[in-house]
Amino acid sequence: PVPAQVRVGDTILWVNKDLFRHTATAKSGAFNVDLQPGAKGKTIVRQAGAIPFTCKYHPGMLGVLKITK
Repeated sequence: PVPAQVRVGDTILWVNKDLFRHTATAKSGAFNVDLQPGAKGKTIVRQAGAIPFTCKYHPGMLGVLKITK
């Protein structure tokens, strides 16, 4: 699930609980976290606004981070 109430400077911890490799890849290039099965990765939010993201291996998996100041 996409975290609620994200602010500039927050750290998002991505956790892959699936059996398949996934990414959290921002369409803007703001972040790209590559997650092997069972892996964790971090993103530090650096700008306010809406940041659409997807999994580059599974393009149907997508979301939008909504970041406030």
